[in-house]
Order: sequence, then C-alpha cells, then structure tokens
Amino acid sequence: MPKIQTIDELEAIYYGYNRNLIRKADAPVTTGTAGTFNAVFGAYAWAQLNLEANAFGILPKVPWDKSGWRVITNKAPDLAVVAGDIAALGGTVEGGNIADTVKPTLKEIDVKPKTVQLPFSASEVMEWLSTHSKDDIWGGLGSLRLFMAVQHKEFINRQLMVDVEGLAAAAGADNTGTHNFETLDRIISSHAEEVAVGGANNKWYNPWVASANIDRDITNVPFDCQVESASGTIGTDGVLTDDTLRTFLRNIRKAAGKDPNVFLGSHEVYSEIQGLYMPSVRVANPYGESLVQIDVNGIQTFKGTGVGIHVDSIYGVPFIPTKDAPSYGTTEVGRLFALDTSDAEGYGYPRIGIQVAIPTEYYEATRRTPSYPFINGSFTEKGIYRTMGETVCRHFKSQGKIRDIKL
Repeated sequence: MPKIQTIDELEAIYYGYNRNLIRKADAPVTTGTAGTFNAVFGAYAWAQLNLEANAFGILPKVPWDKSGWRVITNKAPDLAVVAGDIAALGGTVEGGNIADTVKPTLKEIDVKPKTVQLPFSASEVMEWLSTHSKDDIWGGLGSLRLFMAVQHKEFINRQLMVDVEGLAAAAGADNTGTHNFETLDRIISSHAEEVAVGGANNKWYNPWVASANIDRDITNVPFDCQVESASGTIGTDGVLTDDTLRTFLRNIRKAAGKDPNVFLGSHEVYSEIQGLYMPSVRVANPYGESLVQIDVNGIQTFKGTGVGIHVDSIYGVPFIPTKDAPSYGTTEVGRLFALDTSDAEGYGYPRIGIQVAIPTEYYEATRRTPSYPFINGSFTEKGIYRTMGETVCRHFKSQGKIRDIKL
C-alpha cells in the first residue's frame, strides 16, 4: 500500500489517476425542480372532520302511515260517591246501583313530514375527466356522493340537537315553526322551562308549533316532560350530583311507570359524569399486583395500572355522546337527555323516534339524463340526497332532561 501524503494521492488511489473524472454537481434535479415531480393524491380524501350522527342513530325509525295520534292526558275521574251504595273507586254495596259513567280526557296531535336535502354538483369537465381520464382527481360526482351521504345524516343529527334557549333569547317574535326536523330540546321540555328561559315571546318550547295541539305558554301539564336543573332552578347553572341524577330518574319512573332506555348528551356532559363518579372508584390491588402492558401496533406501554373510568351507563341506562349536543364553553356543558325509545304499549310505534315518509334517496342529473343540460340550467352535473320525515313523540312523561350543568 503506497504512502498517502496529499489529497491528490488519495484521489488517485480511490478514483484512478484520471482525476478530471471527478465533477461537482452544480445543478442537481430535486423534487422542487419545475416539471419533474407531481404528487399523486389518489381517489380518496380523508375528512378531518367529525361527522358522527349518534342522536339520529339511536332514534327508532318507523314508516309514516298517519299524520296524527291521540293522547290520553288525564285518567277517568273517580266515581260519584253514593253514600251506602257506591264508593269513589268503584266499591259497590251488594245489589247496588250502577254508577254514572266516566271517561278519560283525550287530545289530538298532528304533524306534517318535512323534507331535508343536501345538493352538490361538479362541472361536466370535472365529471368527464374523473370518469374517463387517468388524471389524479377528487371532486367528481362519484367521490362527492360518498362523502355527502355521511354529511346528509350529520345534517339531520345537528337539527335534532338545536339549542332552543339560544333561539328564544335572540328572537324578535313568536316561534312559527322550523323547516328542520324538530329538535329534541323543544320536544323534551315543559311549561316551567318555557316560563324560565322561553324569552320575551311565545311558543319557543312548543314542538310542531304550526300544527300541533300543544301550548306550553300556559300550564300544560299533560305535555310536560321531566325537566330539571342541576342547580334546582331552571336557567341557573349548578354542579351535577348523584342525588340530582337519582331524583331525576325517580321522577321519570313515577310519571311514566318505567326508566328511560338511553341517555344522550355532549362529550362535556360525559366528562362531568366521569368526574362525578371518579372519587368512588377504588383501584383494586394498588400495590403492584396484576400490572398490565398494552400493545399498540407492536409498541408497548410501561407496565402499570390503568387510571380513570369509562362510563357506559348510569344506573343501568346506557349513555351515548354526540358532538352536536348543545354545550356552552367555559360555563355550562349543556343538557343530559333521558329518552324512552321503547314501544312500551305494544302499538308498533316508539314513544319517541323518527317517522319516515320517504327514506333517504339519491338522485342525480348528468349528461346521461334526458334534457341535460337544460334540466340543470348549466353545464354542471348535479346530485342530491333527500329525506322526508319528522321527529315524533307519543309519550312525553317518559322523556326528560337535566339542564344547566355547570362546567
């Protein structure tokens, strides 16, 4: 091995004696060089959005077979007492007379189906390229159709979770109804809530106001749901307690004869419930027994004991969170709804649910459609999702909510 004393000798050893072959790359081609690199994005777009629709999902759907129903608002009264003959509850002396007949009180409720739509379109150039070319395209009807189907359902979920108190406070006139599906916050309400937070105008807590025989601006006990405040005073925030929850469930049970079958609320309400029951949870074997290690795609955590609790139910009633439930940031976390979606009477209808006139359908007008482009009025190809129905409640006493839950 020759002795190397200079850089020239080193280059000669490694590259041979024709060292002029070594050149400096003054202008390399990089991914930033114009015209040399284009990323291929593919046929999918990952939505950085929460499109969950849990409120819509938990409500039973039944076909729209009639637009009204009757409700019994008061039981038949006691019998007219006849001394020594007929008692108020029907007890009759041997060989006694037949009492005067009695009857319960009935009222009628009628609603009309509402249409919810979500239209979208793409230019015919975009649509042709997306279906005929090898170009990297997202935005034709095919890709829009997949995304909009999910968002259409989310639109209905947001309708079901509209906050009535905010609408009432900002209103300059009486409520005349909504084109949206009726919100649970308005259906699950009471005369006391209307008086406390219904604003200066009327009917803001009357569901289906344009057609239904319900008026909570006057004492209307038959259509009152169980509405309670965490503070004990509607409109004033308070800390949610276990005593409030137990009292709330007891009152529903006394009024309706059974427990609700699902709780619905915001993620903030869920966090408050977690915090409420955390102090009562004792960690089993706190001194090192049964340490666990969790594997996530082959990567393991330290060995240890899990902390915190997940709440799947409250006194046996499942809790479902939804992002669209009203929440009020730094002061109030919103409402905890208690729903009875069962068919307790066996009539084939849920006590609360969605009555569907026309299930969700998809239509499109494209260049394959007769009379295109005149039918669209432009050189665009259009799609639309449409659902027709309405939120319906046939048993108010079995529904309830706790509101004014303080953060």
